Amino acid sequence: MPACHLYILPLLHEDIAKVGISVDPLARVRAFSRRYYESFDLDRSLLLAFDSVAEARRRETALHRALRVWRAPAPLTVPALAGGGTEWYRGAWPQLQAEAAAGAAAGHQAWLPADDWWRARLQAEEPRLYEWAEACLRDVPDDAPLPQTHWSRVVDVLDAWPALGLGVAHALPEAMVTRYSTHRTAWHLPLGG
Repeated sequence: MPACHLYILPLLHEDIAKVGISVDPLARVRAFSRRYYESFDLDRSLLLAFDSVAEARRRETALHRALRVWRAPAPLTVPALAGGGTEWYRGAWPQLQAEAAAGAAAGHQAWLPADDWWRARLQAEEPRLYEWAEACLRDVPDDAPLPQTHWSRVVDVLDAWPALGLGVAHALPEAMVTRYSTHRTAWHLPLGG
Protein backbone atom coordinates (compact mmCIF):
# COMPACT_ATOMS: atom_id res chain seq x y z
CA MET A 1 0.00 0.00 0.00
CA PRO A 2 1.34 3.47 -0.82
CA ALA A 3 2.57 5.58 2.09
CA CYS A 4 0.22 8.44 1.26
CA HIS A 5 -2.41 9.58 -1.23
CA LEU A 6 -3.21 12.94 -2.74
CA TYR A 7 -6.98 13.00 -3.01
CA ILE A 8 -9.33 15.22 -4.99
CA LEU A 9 -12.89 14.92 -3.73
CA PRO A 10 -15.61 16.79 -5.64
CA LEU A 11 -18.82 17.47 -3.79
CA LEU A 12 -21.88 15.84 -5.30
CA HIS A 13 -23.85 18.23 -7.54
CA GLU A 14 -21.39 21.09 -6.87
CA ASP A 15 -18.42 22.63 -8.62
CA ILE A 16 -16.32 22.52 -5.48
CA ALA A 17 -13.67 19.99 -4.51
CA LYS A 18 -11.53 19.18 -1.49
CA VAL A 19 -7.83 18.62 -2.10
CA GLY A 20 -5.63 17.00 0.51
CA ILE A 21 -3.40 14.12 1.47
CA SER A 22 -4.03 11.12 3.68
CA VAL A 23 -2.52 7.75 4.44
CA ASP A 24 -6.12 6.47 4.43
CA PRO A 25 -8.47 8.54 2.24
CA LEU A 26 -11.50 6.54 3.43
CA ALA A 27 -10.87 7.49 7.05
CA ARG A 28 -10.32 11.08 5.94
CA VAL A 29 -13.54 11.35 3.93
CA ARG A 30 -15.46 9.89 6.86
CA ALA A 31 -14.17 12.81 8.97
CA PHE A 32 -15.91 15.19 6.56
CA SER A 33 -19.25 13.37 6.57
CA ARG A 34 -20.65 10.21 8.15
CA ARG A 35 -22.61 9.81 4.91
CA TYR A 36 -19.63 10.67 2.70
CA TYR A 37 -21.05 8.58 -0.16
CA GLU A 38 -23.96 11.05 -0.39
CA SER A 39 -21.82 14.16 0.07
CA PHE A 40 -18.94 13.49 -2.31
CA ASP A 41 -19.01 12.36 -5.93
CA LEU A 42 -16.78 9.33 -5.44
CA ASP A 43 -17.34 8.30 -9.07
CA ARG A 44 -15.47 11.45 -10.16
CA SER A 45 -12.90 11.57 -7.34
CA LEU A 46 -9.21 11.31 -8.18
CA LEU A 47 -6.34 9.69 -6.24
CA LEU A 48 -2.58 9.68 -6.67
CA ALA A 49 -0.29 7.41 -4.64
CA PHE A 50 3.05 8.54 -3.25
CA ASP A 51 5.84 6.52 -1.66
CA SER A 52 6.26 8.94 1.23
CA VAL A 53 4.16 11.41 3.18
CA ALA A 54 6.82 14.07 2.56
CA GLU A 55 6.56 13.61 -1.22
CA ALA A 56 2.75 13.80 -1.10
CA ARG A 57 2.92 16.91 1.10
CA ARG A 58 5.28 18.67 -1.33
CA ARG A 59 2.92 17.94 -4.23
CA GLU A 60 -0.11 19.03 -2.21
CA THR A 61 1.57 22.31 -1.16
CA ALA A 62 2.53 23.12 -4.76
CA LEU A 63 -1.02 22.38 -5.89
CA HIS A 64 -2.55 24.59 -3.19
CA ARG A 65 -0.29 27.45 -4.25
CA ALA A 66 -1.22 27.00 -7.91
CA LEU A 67 -4.94 26.97 -7.08
CA ARG A 68 -5.10 30.03 -4.78
CA VAL A 69 -7.33 31.97 -7.15
CA TRP A 70 -9.98 29.20 -6.95
CA ARG A 71 -9.95 28.89 -3.14
CA ALA A 72 -13.42 28.63 -1.60
CA PRO A 73 -14.72 28.37 1.95
CA ALA A 74 -15.40 24.92 3.31
CA PRO A 75 -19.05 23.88 2.90
CA LEU A 76 -21.20 24.43 5.97
CA THR A 77 -21.99 20.71 6.02
CA VAL A 78 -18.38 19.82 6.80
CA PRO A 79 -17.52 19.83 10.52
CA ALA A 80 -14.85 22.38 11.42
CA LEU A 81 -13.18 19.71 13.58
CA ALA A 82 -12.41 17.76 10.38
CA GLY A 83 -9.83 20.41 9.48
CA GLY A 84 -8.70 21.28 5.99
CA GLY A 85 -10.82 24.43 5.90
CA THR A 86 -8.57 26.18 3.38
CA GLU A 87 -8.26 23.28 0.96
CA TRP A 88 -11.52 23.70 -0.97
CA TYR A 89 -11.63 24.97 -4.56
CA ARG A 90 -14.52 26.13 -6.73
CA GLY A 91 -14.32 26.11 -10.53
CA ALA A 92 -10.90 24.42 -10.67
CA TRP A 93 -11.99 20.99 -11.92
CA PRO A 94 -10.06 21.18 -15.24
CA GLN A 95 -6.88 22.14 -13.36
CA LEU A 96 -7.41 19.34 -10.84
CA GLN A 97 -7.91 16.77 -13.59
CA ALA A 98 -4.76 18.02 -15.33
CA GLU A 99 -2.79 17.74 -12.08
CA ALA A 100 -3.95 14.17 -11.55
CA ALA A 101 -3.13 13.24 -15.15
CA ALA A 102 0.32 14.81 -14.81
CA GLY A 103 0.93 12.80 -11.65
CA ALA A 104 -0.05 9.60 -13.45
CA ALA A 105 2.21 10.49 -16.39
CA ALA A 106 5.06 11.05 -13.91
CA GLY A 107 4.71 7.44 -12.80
CA HIS A 108 2.54 7.73 -9.70
CA GLN A 109 -0.11 5.07 -9.29
CA ALA A 110 -3.36 6.82 -10.11
CA TRP A 111 -7.07 6.18 -9.96
CA LEU A 112 -8.67 8.53 -12.47
CA PRO A 113 -11.52 8.28 -11.48
CA ALA A 114 -11.12 6.56 -8.12
CA ASP A 115 -14.49 4.81 -7.89
CA ASP A 116 -12.89 1.34 -7.98
CA TRP A 117 -10.42 2.38 -5.28
CA TRP A 118 -13.25 3.34 -2.90
CA ARG A 119 -15.01 0.01 -3.47
CA ALA A 120 -11.82 -1.97 -2.94
CA ARG A 121 -10.95 0.00 0.20
CA LEU A 122 -14.42 -0.51 1.66
CA GLN A 123 -14.26 -4.23 0.84
CA ALA A 124 -10.98 -4.41 2.76
CA GLU A 125 -13.04 -3.68 5.89
CA GLU A 126 -15.40 -6.60 5.25
CA PRO A 127 -13.54 -9.08 7.52
CA ARG A 128 -14.17 -6.79 10.53
CA LEU A 129 -17.78 -6.00 9.66
CA TYR A 130 -19.30 -9.12 11.26
CA GLU A 131 -17.58 -8.52 14.59
CA TRP A 132 -18.48 -4.81 14.50
CA ALA A 133 -22.15 -5.64 13.86
CA GLU A 134 -22.17 -8.17 16.70
CA ALA A 135 -20.75 -5.52 19.04
CA CYS A 136 -23.49 -3.10 17.94
CA LEU A 137 -26.12 -5.67 18.88
CA ARG A 138 -24.54 -6.74 22.16
CA ASP A 139 -26.98 -6.46 25.06
CA VAL A 140 -29.92 -5.84 22.68
CA PRO A 141 -32.66 -8.50 22.77
CA ASP A 142 -33.43 -10.09 19.38
CA ASP A 143 -36.78 -8.36 19.01
CA ALA A 144 -35.79 -5.00 20.52
CA PRO A 145 -34.85 -2.03 18.34
CA LEU A 146 -31.53 -0.28 18.77
CA PRO A 147 -31.75 3.21 20.28
CA GLN A 148 -32.31 5.70 17.44
CA THR A 149 -29.01 7.55 17.85
CA HIS A 150 -27.14 4.25 17.82
CA TRP A 151 -29.17 2.91 14.89
CA SER A 152 -28.51 6.01 12.77
CA ARG A 153 -24.75 5.44 13.16
CA VAL A 154 -25.16 1.80 12.15
CA VAL A 155 -27.18 2.78 9.07
CA ASP A 156 -24.59 5.41 8.11
CA VAL A 157 -21.90 2.71 8.05
CA LEU A 158 -23.95 0.02 6.32
CA ASP A 159 -25.50 2.33 3.70
CA ALA A 160 -22.03 2.91 2.24
CA TRP A 161 -22.06 -0.60 0.81
CA PRO A 162 -25.17 -0.38 -1.40
CA ALA A 163 -24.30 3.26 -2.20
CA LEU A 164 -21.06 1.98 -3.75
CA GLY A 165 -22.84 -0.91 -5.48
CA LEU A 166 -21.68 -3.57 -3.03
CA GLY A 167 -23.62 -6.19 -1.14
CA VAL A 168 -23.30 -6.23 2.62
CA ALA A 169 -25.77 -8.83 3.95
CA HIS A 170 -23.32 -11.73 3.46
CA ALA A 171 -20.87 -10.07 5.87
CA LEU A 172 -23.32 -9.47 8.73
CA PRO A 173 -24.82 -11.61 11.50
CA GLU A 174 -28.40 -12.67 10.78
CA ALA A 175 -29.84 -10.41 13.50
CA MET A 176 -28.28 -7.37 11.81
CA VAL A 177 -29.32 -8.53 8.33
CA THR A 178 -32.93 -8.74 9.55
CA ARG A 179 -32.88 -5.27 11.10
CA TYR A 180 -31.05 -3.68 8.18
CA SER A 181 -33.25 -5.36 5.55
CA THR A 182 -36.34 -4.13 7.39
CA HIS A 183 -34.92 -0.61 7.46
CA ARG A 184 -34.06 -0.62 3.72
CA THR A 185 -37.48 -2.06 2.85
CA ALA A 186 -39.25 0.60 4.91
CA TRP A 187 -37.44 3.26 2.89
CA HIS A 188 -37.96 1.35 -0.40
CA LEU A 189 -34.22 1.00 -0.91
CA PRO A 190 -32.47 -2.05 -2.39
CA LEU A 191 -30.08 -3.91 -0.08
CA GLY A 192 -27.30 -3.65 -2.67
CA GLY A 193 -24.92 -5.84 -4.62
